[in-house]
Amino acid sequence: MRVLDGTSICHPGADRTTWRLHVGYDLATAQVDQLELTDIHGAENLQRLTYAPGNIVLADRYYARPRDLRPVIDAGADFIVRTGWNSLRLLQPNGDPFDLFAALAAQQEQESELKVRIHEGVKAATPLVLRLVIRRKDPQQVEAEHKRLLKDASKRGKQPDPRSLEAAKYILLLTSLPATFPPTDILTLYRFRWQIELAFKRFKSLAGLDSLPAKKPELAQAWLYARLIVAIIAEQIAGQVPDSPPSGYANPTGKPVTLASHEDRPEHHSRRHPRIAAVAGRL
Repeated sequence: MRVLDGTSICHPGADRTTWRLHVGYDLATAQVDQLELTDIHGAENLQRLTYAPGNIVLADRYYARPRDLRPVIDAGADFIVRTGWNSLRLLQPNGDPFDLFAALAAQQEQESELKVRIHEGVKAATPLVLRLVIRRKDPQQVEAEHKRLLKDASKRGKQPDPRSLEAAKYILLLTSLPATFPPTDILTLYRFRWQIELAFKRFKSLAGLDSLPAKKPELAQAWLYARLIVAIIAEQIAGQVPDSPPSGYANPTGKPVTLASHEDRPEHHSRRHPRIAAVAGRL
């Protein structure tokens, strides 16, 4: 099981992101297994990882884009991705319009799921039908999220969108995993995503990424790659990252860590894993 996320890097005096570091994190081995450094134009998307059949990737709502979901499935992998009310267009499995807020209002249980179809904007041989897992948030969580939305809207001199306030009452996850993974398990697996935040803090500390000295792109890129290599070696020496993954958790790249530039594009496998349920026994 893997997590994908990105973090920003700024040179001194910058008021916005200068570079983005995209990180693939293997939860089974507690190691960063893929890195990609891009400039500010490097968007977050699921295709930044190289997948092997049986992989399960966890990602935040920024990765819920129609064009990025199908390639993961085509590679024989699966995903659990958080989504928002306006992240993508959802349809009923037969292609009819889907009213998300009516569906949310009809939910009686704390945790539930619905089958939805993703509007991809292009004709596909088979519709992309996924499971939408829904969980009602606790009152304290809802209150905190409403305060955040009100504060953000106030800064812009606007009122928060009523739909955002309503959607803030729920956690919405899209997954390609089969029904053998019930909603409770999907929600539990997604909670492991926070571990990549610890990996970011550790990597930034070891590599000193918060003090980028160079402003010229060529020098900055060379400096960043050098510091990332230092961080990887430091983790291995400290024993924080195993030198090789344990049996049954092969790295899809065949190497402890892959460093990729933003010009590189990962190769994707083309076959669906025949028995994804077998993954459950390895988690």
